[in-house]
Parts: sequence; C-alpha cells; structure tokens
Amino acid sequence: MTARAVGVSVMQHFAKFAVGLSAAAVLCASQAQAATWLLDYAATNGASPTQASLTVDISDAQNAVGGHDVTGISGQVDGDAVTGLIANPGQPFPSYSADGWFIYDNVVWPGGAPVLSNPGLFFTGASGDEYNLFSDNASTYELYDARAGVGYVAHSMGALAVSELPSVRGFSLDEVVGVPEPASWVFMIVGFGSVGAVLRRRHRTGLNLVY
Repeated sequence: MTARAVGVSVMQHFAKFAVGLSAAAVLCASQAQAATWLLDYAATNGASPTQASLTVDISDAQNAVGGHDVTGISGQVDGDAVTGLIANPGQPFPSYSADGWFIYDNVVWPGGAPVLSNPGLFFTGASGDEYNLFSDNASTYELYDARAGVGYVAHSMGALAVSELPSVRGFSLDEVVGVPEPASWVFMIVGFGSVGAVLRRRHRTGLNLVY
C-alpha cells in the first residue's frame, strides 16, 4: 500500500469516526431532556394525608417563569395510587382546576427553597380524589385532598424530602449542568480507540514501506 493510500484510508476512518461521534452527541442530547425526582412528604401536624411518595418527571428546559415544568407523576398518597398529573392549560402560569377548588402550576424550582411552587402540583389518585401539594415557605408544605361531589376531605401540613433518582441523569437539584450522559462516554471511548487503532496500523504500514 502506498503512503498516499494509507493517508486516504486514515482520513476515511477518521471521517466515519467523526460522523459517528456527531450522531452520538445528537442522540445523547435528545436523551438528556428530563430528570426524575423523588418527593417524600410527611405530615407534621398529625392530620391526613399523613404521607405521600411521589416520582416526578421534570423537563430540564427552563420555562417562562424561570422554573421547570413537571411532565409526569406517579406514586401514592396514603396508599391511594397516583394515576397521573392534571395538565395545566396555562403552563407554566397558575390555573384554576375545573371544579374551582384548586390553583396550581405544575412547576418546580431546582436548587431553590422551596422546591415546589406555591400553587404546586395537581394530580389524581386511583380513588378519583384530586391532590394538590404546594409550599407555604422554604420548609413547610401542604397537601390537600378533594373528592368530586364532596369537596375537601383532608388537609395536612408537613415537610418534603427531595432527591434525584440516580439512574436517570438530566440536571442536578442544585443547577442545570452539561454533564455527558453515560452513552456519550461509551461512544467517545470507542471512537478514540478506533482512531488509535488506525494510527497504529498506519505506523506499522510505514515501517513496512521502509523495509
């Protein structure tokens, strides 16, 4: 193989690597569009609902009010399985519920205190009840439970513990960060290994040409 052919081969391999790396970057950027948080609420005033364990999906894009939109929710409130988030027609600005009992926005604030807004999250349970979890201040939260045809059936005040699900990386609780996804590292390692292999082959070919 001539030196020119070797050079063309190296360039072809490098071009393929660059295209693959670009595709990987696009793929990883599309994957890093959300974070998943765990919210654990515990009543501190002896009232019900006594506790709630919620898993919430949150967009990593900052919204028009400077917070982040909640896009999904699951979990339970005193054993009542959460069936879904009630969409906010004015997202991310506050809206009234259809029955007029609640005001909500489905917005959270990473790195802030409180983490939830004052209008807060609005979601339903398998029982058909509606729940509204929101903040009073940096450390105190309230959880309301309402039932169709009845109205408010329970209300408590409590504390909220927040953590990020470690297996789903989007942005941290402290700030939005551009940390490469695990898939990015895999593609980068494989790519650099491929370039190294090509360069080693070129080096050996050069030696053969000399001899």
